[in-house]
Amino acid sequence: MGLQEERLSRIHALIDQAGFMSTNEIAKTLQVSSMTIRRDLKKLEDEGKLTRIYGGAQSKKQTEFSTNEKLKRNIIEKKEIAQRLNELIPDNSTVYLGAGTTILLAVPYLSKKKATFVTNSLPAFTELINSDCRIFLTGGELHRNTEEFLGRKAESMFKGLNLDFAICSTNGINNDHVTTSMMSEGNIQNIAFDHADKAVIVADHTKLNHSDIITFQNLSNFDYFVTDSQISLEDQKKYSQYVKIIK
Repeated sequence: MGLQEERLSRIHALIDQAGFMSTNEIAKTLQVSSMTIRRDLKKLEDEGKLTRIYGGAQSKKQTEFSTNEKLKRNIIEKKEIAQRLNELIPDNSTVYLGAGTTILLAVPYLSKKKATFVTNSLPAFTELINSDCRIFLTGGELHRNTEEFLGRKAESMFKGLNLDFAICSTNGINNDHVTTSMMSEGNIQNIAFDHADKAVIVADHTKLNHSDIITFQNLSNFDYFVTDSQISLEDQKKYSQYVKIIK
């Protein structure tokens, strides 16, 4: 295998693993020029192995799993995070619950609190119906794959709201970047973030060092990162420079 073929193979593997990488990140990792990487990305796209987008490339394998698919993944870790969230959120709080199965698994714990919940997640709303909590559902356009309401109608619900906590979800965290697959998914969480006294990002340890296509918020802007006890010491040290970690 020639040098170019070996480099192309490495680039393809890196992007498949990360989901998305910028041209500069790839160039730095492989210690070659950005111009070389841009040529390589074009060749890989021509071969149908990735999709070039502004500033980098996205894996062809990068897809948004449905809520039911996500519920089957890393259940033990997600339940552990749910318990940590229950300890973090006091009674009588006003809380935004973002979409995502990690947050959804926390609802049975949180619903026992005397709290007010605002959510754009249809499954979270359905879970909360049988509780005694006060509930606000944003409405808006339903994104069927993840069962969340998105768009301007959903975002307008937050006008004038004062939240104690915004609990947000992510498809991947890489360095100071908190990422998602669609801008609209990130937008509604950012609006909740802006209306909250404290912002919390939740993710199990497998989502660390991986990026989806869109960075919607910096990790360093969150007050807490709640994860599971399987986070490595290396990652704990790496990410604690950006945010307070609860595990």
